[in-house]
Amino acid sequence: MSETPASGPSDDTSGAYHRACRDEHHDEPRDPVFSPQDVTRFASLFTEFMSAMQTHADSHGGSEIATAVDAHLGGPAAQREPVGSTYPRWRWADVDQALDTLLPGDVAGVGGSHSEGLAELIGDEFGNYSLGAVERSTFPTGHDSVRYVAMNALRFATYEGVPVIAYAHVSETMGEEHHVQVEVLAQEHAFARTVLAALDEAIVRGSGLRGQIVSLAAPSMHSPKPQTTLVFHERPALTDEDVILPAGRLERIRATVLGMTERAHELRAAGQHLSRGVLLYGPPGTGKTHTVRYLLSQAPRATAFILQGSSLGLIREAAETARQLQPAIIVLEDADLVAADRDFSEGERPVLFEVLDVMDGLDDDADVAFVLTTNRVDVLEEALALRPGRIDLAVPIPLPTAELRARLFARSARALPITAAGCEAAAEAAAGTTGSFPKEAVRRAVLDSMADGADVDDARLLAAVTALRAEGEELRAAMTEDAEADGDEWDDAEWEDGEVDDDAQDVWSAPTDGSRQGDGTGQGDETGRGDDDLGGGVLDDELLEDGLSGEDLLDLDLEDD
Repeated sequence: MSETPASGPSDDTSGAYHRACRDEHHDEPRDPVFSPQDVTRFASLFTEFMSAMQTHADSHGGSEIATAVDAHLGGPAAQREPVGSTYPRWRWADVDQALDTLLPGDVAGVGGSHSEGLAELIGDEFGNYSLGAVERSTFPTGHDSVRYVAMNALRFATYEGVPVIAYAHVSETMGEEHHVQVEVLAQEHAFARTVLAALDEAIVRGSGLRGQIVSLAAPSMHSPKPQTTLVFHERPALTDEDVILPAGRLERIRATVLGMTERAHELRAAGQHLSRGVLLYGPPGTGKTHTVRYLLSQAPRATAFILQGSSLGLIREAAETARQLQPAIIVLEDADLVAADRDFSEGERPVLFEVLDVMDGLDDDADVAFVLTTNRVDVLEEALALRPGRIDLAVPIPLPTAELRARLFARSARALPITAAGCEAAAEAAAGTTGSFPKEAVRRAVLDSMADGADVDDARLLAAVTALRAEGEELRAAMTEDAEADGDEWDDAEWEDGEVDDDAQDVWSAPTDGSRQGDGTGQGDETGRGDDDLGGGVLDDELLEDGLSGEDLLDLDLEDD
């Protein structure tokens, strides 16, 4: 390399340097800062500089990580191309478990700035990365268990006696959901692919999600590091007696969702597909979620995914995992809320169309049941009409009749000295209320009795029903007054149909102890839509005279005491 005098710029560049330093207030036009000769000279010097840096790196034997990887593999790693696979970040506990099981060996942490992958670590010429301590972070693996996952681990392992390198790290893209990237490097490229395929099998085989009930909470669109949150839930413990529906209704739901799993072998032998869809629809608080909880309690082996609101945009990841861990149930709560929402879908199509496409795209022998709930079936009609065959059974869950309300009161008051006549009187006084109202009324009667130091009896229950109804009327009057003050017209029909009192609480997104309970004091009529097999078309508009019932949000992991 040619030498440059230490006293200042070279002759070739001094002219440009002084021209650049001219008085900025000079009125005459200035000459260009750099002449073509200046640019040529700079390019030559920069090329010599880069060559010197390469020579310096080569003379020091490469990076620390490259040296360690070369020694483990028994050859230059820089000449090998790693193979990789990507997994949802919320499955990192499964990935970490599989790596520990499949590829035991020495583990070192990677220190330094965030790397884009294994090739960048090995090709590190300037010492940006180094081997150090393994950083670990907790990921949930159950209702009350976690795993300390290695976040920056470089694994020096062997598989079937052959040395391999594995590196698991976060794949980050600004504004997008983060994923886990696993890369494998071996002397033979084909062998690295074999190891990666074995890893995929180990992730499925040892998954901590199998047989669990989990909900996925979608990341905020404005989060600088968007990531899905995984929440585990305890499996409910409900029996047939806990679900009060007209005779035969629960049996049909159970046969479609659970019966096909029980007879999966026979159905496959007969060439029949197992993937199926069930739609539960009706006003808020009538028992849709309670019925879903019953199904989950009766399927102890099933892996269940709960998606609601914006998390419906995660349907593809959830469905793929459900297929791997079948038998599985995917619950899509309040599907009407995102029926026309494009914010969480891929491209410009509404989320619901993505959901229906996923339902149709599963393998025929995949034992996966989709259970959709909605308060507004009319919002779904267009999508369901354009996607016939996705829903095998549609069941209305409208407001309970007086007879069923009496049974609901009796069930909620089974540990109290309430007579059958008292339950019937309370049911008559609670006309038009939802299936969850009786439990709230019984609780109110108990609290009022405790406050007065008296025992609960029929009169206390009837007084509680009357008080709750009066408070509901007061609230309705206040809302009507506010609406009129704002110049809006209040629609009584919407209130009676239950549209105003939407279920704002999400029982699946509650803390992992599942201890959230909603109230149900909404008002409405006692009619509902009839059954309709949606395999071939839209819903029938004809209304049934006999109401159906349920106990939405009852027994939400709360003890009776």
